[in-house]
Amino acid sequence: MSADAELDPRHSAALGEPFVTEVLRSLVQTRSVNPGTPESGVADVIKGWLDPLGMEVELVEFAEGRTSVGARMRGGAGDGPAVILNGHTDTVPIDDATRWDFDPFGGEVHEGNLYGRGSCDMKAGLAVQIAVAHALAPVVDRLSGSLILHFAAGEERGEPGTLSLLEAGFTGDLGIVTEPTELNVATATRGAMFLRVRLRGRSIHASRARLGVNPIGQLRHVLGVIDEYDRELAGRSHPLLPGGSCTPTVVTGGVKENAVPDWCELLLDRRLLPSEDGNGEAAVLQERLDRLKADDPDLDVEVTAMFPPIEGAEVAPDSPLALRLLDVVRKTTGRTAVIYGSPFGSDVRNLVRDAGIEAVTFGPGSVEQAHAPNERVPIDQVSDASRVLTALLLEYFQFDQSGTTA
Repeated sequence: MSADAELDPRHSAALGEPFVTEVLRSLVQTRSVNPGTPESGVADVIKGWLDPLGMEVELVEFAEGRTSVGARMRGGAGDGPAVILNGHTDTVPIDDATRWDFDPFGGEVHEGNLYGRGSCDMKAGLAVQIAVAHALAPVVDRLSGSLILHFAAGEERGEPGTLSLLEAGFTGDLGIVTEPTELNVATATRGAMFLRVRLRGRSIHASRARLGVNPIGQLRHVLGVIDEYDRELAGRSHPLLPGGSCTPTVVTGGVKENAVPDWCELLLDRRLLPSEDGNGEAAVLQERLDRLKADDPDLDVEVTAMFPPIEGAEVAPDSPLALRLLDVVRKTTGRTAVIYGSPFGSDVRNLVRDAGIEAVTFGPGSVEQAHAPNERVPIDQVSDASRVLTALLLEYFQFDQSGTTA
């Protein structure tokens, strides 16, 4: 093999399973739970992986401790496209640690999978981005274009981590969000809206319950309205995505076993199609629940949005980026990837809607593992995703392959 062939990024050790495992383990072992543990710690770990590469690396905060990492690698062979690889650093909390077979923050490897909170959603994607940067760095002078990396805080709650990176100048011409797609290509994604339904009752000693107003009892009728609404949303069609949904996820209320509570609260996950505007969803549900007052004058219910909506987004299924990525997956791995719609929301919306960038979602792991006990990701998929994106970028950056081996 010639000296040039040895520098071919497609053969870089950074794309192999040992390297991506080391990177991914370091990320999983650094907690960045949202809410709970700010992302500044994992941002420092990411910066540590990037600093030796000579990239332009910047820490960007949208609030104290809520630190994102932006990085830029400028090619030295001309003004080619700037391609963004985007991922988020925060994870959801642990529900019940006793349901895990491994330490949720241990990064344990078992039967080809790396386990841990955030391993799939989506620190595996972050490890891919770091691996790609390590593979390309030795040949940066032979690349035409720029690699832009986003490691964004706050995605899990729709916070402006990616938006703050775009505003800081880390923008580009094309974008790939490395959320879990099992190496398929998502050109459409649903959005999300999180709603709080608060019922106010009238507290009293439980021995005299009929003289109070129990909001927990009223909840059964509220849930009936929500179930009907959810069925209606499921019937709305999209060529790549399931319909919308409205799912109860958290119930709280009450202070003591022998007291009728004076409040009860229900949290809802409302999934949005790209065509739906989340800003009006609280009002839509409020109107439906208000109709219950005809049969229950004591009902006092208020619906509010917990956070700004996470909009859905889409590009054409036959967009040049999507088709090119399908081709590179086939050539690199031998598998046939498909175009589909991802059922979850992500920061791809910021790239498509806010920055006007042609962007898709592509990464290792299955969304079925996200937010679940024993969350895990196949290490070979992390390596394969790294190899695919490296090969794709070499095409966009017009890498001079003279003297290299295919």
